[in-house]
Amino acid sequence: APAQPVAQASATGATPKAPAASSARRLALVIGNDSYTTVTPLQNARADARAMAAQLGKLGYAVTLRTDLTERAMKDELRQFNSRIQGGDEVLFFFAGHGVQIGGTNYLLPADIRGDSAEQVRDDALPLQKVLDDIQDRKARFTLAIIDACRDNPFKGSGRAIGTRGMAPTTPATGQMVLFSAGAGQQALDRLNASDRDPNGLFTRVLLRQIEQPGVSVDRLMRAVRAEVVARARAVGHEQVPALYDQSIGEFFFRD
Repeated sequence: APAQPVAQASATGATPKAPAASSARRLALVIGNDSYTTVTPLQNARADARAMAAQLGKLGYAVTLRTDLTERAMKDELRQFNSRIQGGDEVLFFFAGHGVQIGGTNYLLPADIRGDSAEQVRDDALPLQKVLDDIQDRKARFTLAIIDACRDNPFKGSGRAIGTRGMAPTTPATGQMVLFSAGAGQQALDRLNASDRDPNGLFTRVLLRQIEQPGVSVDRLMRAVRAEVVARARAVGHEQVPALYDQSIGEFFFRD
């Protein structure tokens, strides 16, 4: 998909209270894949990514937004993004689309994934751990990965049982925080009911509103997102508990 420019605000907001906070650059890569060509297409991922990119732009991130990426484009985009990261940067990675876990490893699926076998998915999809490791290698001071890939089984209807729906527990490196839109084996809600016309899934709509709050640290905001998603999902009889894995050090803020 062609690049979609997002307004880049000046670097304000989600910075630590440490003396060097004002010098930290803030970079975000936002990917939304809806138009899967072989597996079940999605409805909300592109809208979720666009809304998230716009919000992050307002909060001072230099945002790269990409949608409906093929395997090659997705891996190329990650390489280009990583090449821009410098030591001390604050980095956010957001992915909305299909994801599966195979053998305890989480894979983010490109739009042209075929999924003829588990081996092919392992070869062609993007391991989340590689994303985290590559950012860590660039010496980012804080990384937040937000993964909304806990939708229905992408291989449903194909007769193939490849992987498990949802994301497996993960262990981020020091200085990293990972938030999944639902727990292992759970499905994230795109809508609350048949009359729900919100263009964003439940997780992203809650996230977009919460990160606008000034003066609340990122870890507290992510916990607030989790609590609100749980409450709103349970109100319609659904169990969705976003999973948070936090190895960050110090406090970081979207807005002071």
